[in-house]
Order: sequence, then C-alpha cells, then structure tokens
Amino acid sequence: MSSTKQLPNIVICGTPGVGKSRLCEELCLTNKSLTYININDLAKQEKFLLEYDEENECQILDDDAVHDYLDNEYFQNSSPPSGLIIDYHSAGIVPDSDYIHGVFVIRCSNDKLYNRLKQRNYSEKKIEQNIQSEIFQVCLDEARESFDENIVHEITNETEDDFKKNIENLLNWINQWSSNDNTNKKK
Repeated sequence: MSSTKQLPNIVICGTPGVGKSRLCEELCLTNKSLTYININDLAKQEKFLLEYDEENECQILDDDAVHDYLDNEYFQNSSPPSGLIIDYHSAGIVPDSDYIHGVFVIRCSNDKLYNRLKQRNYSEKKIEQNIQSEIFQVCLDEARESFDENIVHEITNETEDDFKKNIENLLNWINQWSSNDNTNKKK
C-alpha cells in the first residue's frame, strides 16, 4: 500500500455507551495510517469546555470552537486530510466538509446500553436520558441532517461478535474506498 494513497475521513457517532471509542481505537491500532480524533479529549486539551451542566450531569462543549478548530486544522488546509477517524456522540459538531466520506452511527439495544452505562456509574437520570436518546435515534437523525444521507450508515454494536464484524467491515470499507479513485470524488 502506497503511503500517498488517500484514505477516507470518517465520523463515528452514537449515544454514549454504544462503543464508539473502543471501535475507533481498534481501527487505528489495526490500520496505523488512520488518525484518531476524540472530540471529548480535544475539547479538554484545547480548553473548549464552557461549564459543567449540573442538570444533565455533563460538561458543555463550545461546539463552535470545536467546529472551527476542526475546520481550520484539517479541512481548510491546502492538502486534503486523509484517514481521520472522528469520535463524538454528535456528527453535527463536525464541519459539513467535502472531505468527510463516511458517517457511521453506532446503535445498541436499550438493555445492553443500560448495563454499559450502569457499569460507568452513570446516575439513573443520565442513563434514562441516554436511553431516550437511543430510542428516538437522536444521533442517527442528527447525522442524516448534518451530512448527505448517502454517506450515513447505521451499525449495531451489542456483542463481541458485532464488534469484530464492525472492525472487519469498516476496514474493508476503508480499503474499498481507497482502492476506488475517490480522491477527487466530491470536490
């Protein structure tokens, strides 16, 4: 594989607890040409946190600052970005760029999600909020509103077999995309 080969830029999103970060980390471990961008870590590192929301039990991110940072650092460069794997619950925080080639929304059943969030010591209120978000497919709808629906894909991540299949399918998708002449596809 040539090091100059263009790789697709992907957003992995979904309700907290569906397995986004683990999936992204494994993709980047398996394919060292990919670059992992965890929006939560980026927001902490760049001080894009506004305040703590007591009612919703979470940090409030400065969405505009994150959006502008991604746009300026990655999408406004003279050379197109290659192989970005962007991890966040909301696809809407990512600039609607011609350089995003796939948006993968991870889904999970309510009982599995409940157990995962309980293991994270989330409060009952926060668990209920996240399960409601999953029931009403908030992350999926937001991805479809933020990007061309043709690049938005829904995947399930409930079991270890699902996880392994998702890694395999995503790596195959990346390789297939890269083997096609996609470098000038959307410019």
